[in-house]
Amino acid sequence: MFGYPVKVRADRTAPPGRWLWLVKWLLLIPHFVVLVFLWTAFVAMTVVAYVAVLVTGRYPTSIHAFNVGVLRWSWRVNVYGYAVLGTDRYPPFTLAEVPDYPAGLDAGPPPTMPRWRPLVAWLFVLPHLLVLAAFAGSSWAATRDGVSGPMGVVAVGLVIAALALLFTGRYPAGLYDLLVGVARWGVRVVAYVALLSDTYPPFRLDQGAREPDLDGPTDQAGATGRPAVPSAGGPAAAPATGGGAGRTVAVVAGVLLLFGALGLGAAGGLSVALGTQRDDGFISSPRAAVVSSTAVVTSETLEMHTDRTILERLGVGDVRLTAVGAGAHFVGVARKTDVDGWLAGTAYDRVTAVAGRSGVRLDRVDGVVRAVGAPEDQSFWLSSAVGAGTVTMNWTMESGTYVVVLANADGAPGIAADIGVAARIPDPTPLGVGLLGGSLIALVAALALIYVGASGLGRGGPPSPTTGPPVVDDPTARPGQADPTPLPGHGAG
Repeated sequence: MFGYPVKVRADRTAPPGRWLWLVKWLLLIPHFVVLVFLWTAFVAMTVVAYVAVLVTGRYPTSIHAFNVGVLRWSWRVNVYGYAVLGTDRYPPFTLAEVPDYPAGLDAGPPPTMPRWRPLVAWLFVLPHLLVLAAFAGSSWAATRDGVSGPMGVVAVGLVIAALALLFTGRYPAGLYDLLVGVARWGVRVVAYVALLSDTYPPFRLDQGAREPDLDGPTDQAGATGRPAVPSAGGPAAAPATGGGAGRTVAVVAGVLLLFGALGLGAAGGLSVALGTQRDDGFISSPRAAVVSSTAVVTSETLEMHTDRTILERLGVGDVRLTAVGAGAHFVGVARKTDVDGWLAGTAYDRVTAVAGRSGVRLDRVDGVVRAVGAPEDQSFWLSSAVGAGTVTMNWTMESGTYVVVLANADGAPGIAADIGVAARIPDPTPLGVGLLGGSLIALVAALALIYVGASGLGRGGPPSPTTGPPVVDDPTARPGQADPTPLPGHGAG
C-alpha cells in the first residue's frame, strides 16, 4: 500500500467536549508564542539545509530531526486547535513524539535527493498550493460593514463541527476525516518544500485518523481506543542528552538576533536606495493632486524647535516645494499667526493627510468662499514663489510655528495643482553600507546560534512537561479505552 515518508495521525481516543473549542484560542497563546520562535528557526535551518544539499548532496541529520520536531509540534497544535478541533487533550511542549497523545507525526531518516532539488522544490508544489488554497478559502462572505471572512471547505467544516459539538456533543465522523485529510495534505507539502521528504506529495486526499498504509482499518484506529503507536519510518523520540535549556536559549537568542539582522538589513537597503534617489542633495516625495474650490489651501501646522545652526551642521533643514498645474500659482511659507490673520473670515482648505499620487485629504475651515487678492502682495512671507506652469519654492527651516500656503497667483477661488515636497539630507549611502555590513555579521551569528541550538534539540533533549489546562473529555473515552459511543461510521469493530 501507499506509504508517504512523513506520516501523521489524529486518533480519536480523546474526543473533544462540547464547549472547550470556544476558548482554545486563549489556551493556545503559549504555543503560538513558542511556535513563532520555532518556525523562524525552522525557516533559517531550512535555508541552511538547502545550501548543504546544494553543496554536499546531504541533508544534515540534526537539522532534519529539529525540523521534523517543529512540524510535529505544529501538527499537535493544529489537531487540538482550529485546523481540526480533534481533541481536548492539551498539546505537550516538546519536539519529541509523545506516543500516547492523540496526534503525532513521524518521519524516516534524512532523505537522499539530487543536489538540484532545492532550486525547484518550491516550484513543484505550486499546484498543491492552489488546491490547498481552494480548500482553505475558495470564496469570501462580506457583511454590510465590509467585514469579510473565508468561506472555504475548511472554514465551513470547522463551523459545522463546532456547532455539532456544542449542541449535540458529537463530532460528525466524515467531517473529522475530511479536516484531518486536508491538514495532512498541507503537512506533506510543507515537508516536501523543507526537503524533509524526497517523495513528491500525491494529489490525493487521504482522509481518516491514520495514514492509508498503516495496519488495521483507518476508521477503527481512532474509534476503538487502541493505544497510539508511532508510525513507521523513524524512532518515536530521540534520547535525552541534557543541555536542553542552553540549546533553547541559543535558539531564542538566535531568532531575536535574526530579527535584528533583518531590521538592520532593511534599514541599510533603504539608506542605499535613498542615496541613489538624491537629486542635488534632495530627496523628493511623489507628487499629490490638490483640488479645492476655495482660494487658499494650507498645510497642517509645522512646529520647529531646532536652531538653524544645528540644522546646517547636520546638513538638513532645506525644503523645496514644487507646484505644477495650468495657470499661475503661488507657493509660500509664513508664520501661522500671520496666515490666520490674513484669512480671518475666509473659508479655506487645510491638508490633513496625503494619500499618495491619488491626492490629499482636505479639511474645510469655516468662512466665506471668496477671493483673497494676490498673495504675493502680503509682506509676511518668509519664502515664496509665483509663476505659471512649474513653481518651485526653497525654504530653510528655523524654530517657530509655520504653515505652507498654495493659492492661485491672483487669489481667485478654484485651485488645481500637483504638489511635491523635497528635503535636503546628507548622503545616506555610507551609513547604509555600514548597516548592511552589520546586518551580514549579525545574520551569520544568528544562524550559528540557531544551528547550535536547533541541532542540539534535534539530537534530543529532556522533553518539556506535558501538563496544560485541565482536560475536558468524556470520562468514558480515555486513551487506551474503548469509546462506548462511537460516532457514525466509526464502529467498534
